[in-house]
Order: sequence, then structure tokens, then C-alpha cells
Amino acid sequence: MERNNLQTTGRERLSYAGFFLGQNIIYVLPFQFLTYFYTEFVGLTLADTAVLLLLAKVWDAINDPIMGAIVDKCNLKKGKFLPWLKVATYILPLSLFLMFINVQGPYILKLIYAYLTYLIFDMVYTISDSPLFSLSTVMTSNPYERDKLMAYGRLAAAVAAITSAVFMSLKVNIGWTWTVGVYCLLSYIVMFPLQFTAKERVKYQNSEDITFLKIFKYLFSNKYLLIYFIGFLGIEITNTLQIIAVYFANSNLGDETMVMVIMAVVIVPVILVAPFLPMLIKKFGKKKITIECSVIAILLSIVQYFTGYENLTLFLAVAAVRITFMQIPLMLYGMFTADCIEYGAYKTGERIASMAFSLQTFMTKLGGALANTLCLVLLAVFGYVEKAPQQNATAIEGIWVIFCIIPIFGYLVMIVIMAFYKLDEKEVARMIEENQKKQEML
Repeated sequence: MERNNLQTTGRERLSYAGFFLGQNIIYVLPFQFLTYFYTEFVGLTLADTAVLLLLAKVWDAINDPIMGAIVDKCNLKKGKFLPWLKVATYILPLSLFLMFINVQGPYILKLIYAYLTYLIFDMVYTISDSPLFSLSTVMTSNPYERDKLMAYGRLAAAVAAITSAVFMSLKVNIGWTWTVGVYCLLSYIVMFPLQFTAKERVKYQNSEDITFLKIFKYLFSNKYLLIYFIGFLGIEITNTLQIIAVYFANSNLGDETMVMVIMAVVIVPVILVAPFLPMLIKKFGKKKITIECSVIAILLSIVQYFTGYENLTLFLAVAAVRITFMQIPLMLYGMFTADCIEYGAYKTGERIASMAFSLQTFMTKLGGALANTLCLVLLAVFGYVEKAPQQNATAIEGIWVIFCIIPIFGYLVMIVIMAFYKLDEKEVARMIEENQKKQEML
């Protein structure tokens, strides 16, 4: 089955991309700006912010797998995944808005409010993420079409990153909270249609006696899923560029609104590449693309560091190419997870889709939190001072190191880990056919 046998409609694919757009706008804003908001506007210390982000991941370690297991276990009347996404459409934007309110009062009140709203947001986001990725596996049984849906999602994520480029400029005019409110409204509008247009065509049935314990057991017996996410986590933990960009714009370039230019220039090439991902996967395979893009990303990171940023045009040109290759491996992660789900179903006879995608959600959020923490720790090591009108030379150089050099280590981990990942597209297509035959016999 290839491109001429698409099972979804154009409206479905568009609404699927729309939900991804809204969800990723909601993800990108705290990923890029929440640390800066806490330290430079609310007034939380670097240490308290770092501890907050780490403790939230302890909650994630409990929350994400449980949520994935619940979705896999439940069979709701109106679908397995769509009902969860309908709920998320309304509460996810609200949870983001609440997180960017600076409550007035003593420091301890600000800290408690930050903890409560961050933990609530984290939990609500989980409700949206694994069902959204899992939905692509039941909208169609066509592997090419599934990759196409995922590519639409990654394209939408890139567009979401571009929308964040104007965040700081809006913030200057209307403030933090109302700027976030504008983004929340936009997210709600583009997420809204999916609940009415998407269809769950492919029906999978697990054993009637499958328990939560068995769900966890099957997940952790999926060796390729675990292997891949070790490499993915390596990249995510060292994905410091977007987090440090606003610090870099403010301290190194002298204007925090320059983050708009930086993010716009470096994300546009990703938008150009995303539509061609299914074709590139068909020609080269996800594993080869991941390895080669990781190698190029490492080389370009070194080039970026030594060319510097005194020449702004050269800096932006190198950054645009560099981040394109940095982002391509991350654009494939949902596709890798979907392949590993087929492998797990082929080996065990049980389809643990939402649980697998909840592991993906957990790794994404864990990596993001650790990347934020890594940035904060390194900023402290390099002598960064919160709210200082000007940073010293050591801090400025440290920000540049975080921007250029730190991501290299994650891509090295991915290159090594790919040596142990053996699934390819032909084998996955065979497994999909076998899994469907097994379902027909139930």
C-alpha cells in the first residue's frame, strides 16, 4: 500500500496537523520561555527553578505510564483515542494560560503557584500527547500514509516554533500573560476541528484479560522501543539551543526581541524539509537519515562555534542549515515509536500503542526538563546573574557554548545507539500485515 491507497481524507489530515499545531504551540512556549519567565519576571532563583523542573519529572515518572496504560485498557464508546483529545482541546490551553500568571505576594506564594500550575499543565499535556500520536495508527493501516500523517504533525510543530518567534515582541506590548492568552486562543481554534473530522478506521483488540501489569511488562519487553529512546533522550537532554536562545538574544546580542529573528530564520528550512520526509524515508530509511543528519549536525555545531556571531548574516545562515539537520532526527521520533509498536504487537500479540507513546511523551518532557536544568546549572557555573543589566564576559561566552557545543553530545549518543537498532521499513511493513491477519482471526 502506497500513496495511491490513502484511506484518510484531506480534511482529516489537515485537522490532524491542526491539532499538532495547537498542541505544539502550547508545548513550545513553556519549553522556550518558561525558565526565562520564572527567573527574569516572576523572580524565582535559578536554583528553585531547576529543582521545580526536576521534581516535576518525578511526577511524570508516575503520571505518564499510568495515563498510557489507562488509554490502552479503556475502550470508550466514541473511540479509543478521540475522546481524550476532545477533552484536551478545552483544558490544555487553559492550563498553559494559568502557568504564565505572575501572582502577587510573598516569594513562597509565587513558588507554590509555580509548582501547582506546572504540575497541572504537565498532567494535562499527557492527556493530549500519547492519544494524538496513537490516533495515527488507527486512522489508516497504510504505512506510507501513517508516515505522511506524522510528517504533517512535524511540519505543524515547525510552524508552531515559528509562531513563537513573535512572542517576545508581543510581550513588550501587552505583557506576559495576555501574550500567552493570544497563543492559547490560537491553539484552541486549530485544535477544535479534529474531534469532528477524524475517524478511527483500524480496529485492534487486545486480550480481554490484559492487565495493567501485563501492559507494563509488554512495554519493557520491546527492546527496539527502549533502545531508540535512549538515543532520543540523549538528544533531548542536550537540546539547549531553543532554551538558551532568549538569553543569547538578550545578553550576547543586546536585544531580547532578536529571538524572533533567530527562531524564524532557523525554523523556516525545517518547514521546507518536512513535506518531503515520507519520500526521504522511502528512499533512505529512518535509521540512515538519523545517523547521517546527526553527523552533519555535529560538524555544523563546531562550524557555528568558530564562525561566531559578530557577522549576524553569517551566523543566521549557518544556524539555519545547522538546525535543519539537528531537527530532522527529532521529526522522526513518532514514526520510530509507531514502528516499535508494530514490532511489539508482532512479538507479543498485544498492541500497547498508547503506553508506547506515553513513554515517548515522558521522554520528551523529561528531556526538556533536564535540558532546562542543564541550561540553568551551566548558566550558574558560567556566572550568569539574574536580572543583571549586563553579563560579564565569562557568562556571555558560556551562553555561546551552551548555544553551540552542548547539543553535540546528544547526537553522539544517537549515532552510537543506532548501531543497536535493527528495524527497517520493509520489516515493519511485513509486521503490519501479519498483525492485521492476527486481528482478523480474533
